[in-house]
Amino acid sequence: MDLGLNMFRKQMPSGETWRRSLQDPLLVVAVVVLVIALVGIALTMAAALAALVLTMTTASPMGLPFSDPAWDQVSSLIFALVALSVIAGGIGNVLNIVATVAERNAFDPANAGRIERLGWRVVELGVIGWLARRLDVPVGGNIAGFDISVDLGGGNVLAFALVLFVLARVFRHGSRLQTEVEGTV
Repeated sequence: MDLGLNMFRKQMPSGETWRRSLQDPLLVVAVVVLVIALVGIALTMAAALAALVLTMTTASPMGLPFSDPAWDQVSSLIFALVALSVIAGGIGNVLNIVATVAERNAFDPANAGRIERLGWRVVELGVIGWLARRLDVPVGGNIAGFDISVDLGGGNVLAFALVLFVLARVFRHGSRLQTEVEGTV
């Protein structure tokens, strides 16, 4: 399972980039909030994995039909882990975008792809939420003594995803314009 962090680690910004980002209060707040969110997601994923192992060993759903209530907690935890992985990947994309803003290179060609991937992550979360509602399975909850909280409700997922896809095109266009301007100077 991709925890969403591998992409971020591969493109880890330099120390100088992070020092520059500390000069902009908005970027400082963004980085602090996003890093706290990633730590929270990592802790929640660890709790969800522990709850999944505990549920699988104590409830022993293996061999039972999927309609058996013993599978309810297992499927809820699986939905929660998948959703948390998608969210972590989105945060990794945003941190990489923040790094390019700190470098004063917001129209970095890679940002268009990052924003597009954010759009796809929003679509993925919408599908996870839709599927969980159709199967009448909560995403997370209080399971095996662990409180696994994942809220996929609220907002129009499709509209938000479309905004991100349009924004990705704007960034692609901005990147082309920036390249053209640099070529004429």
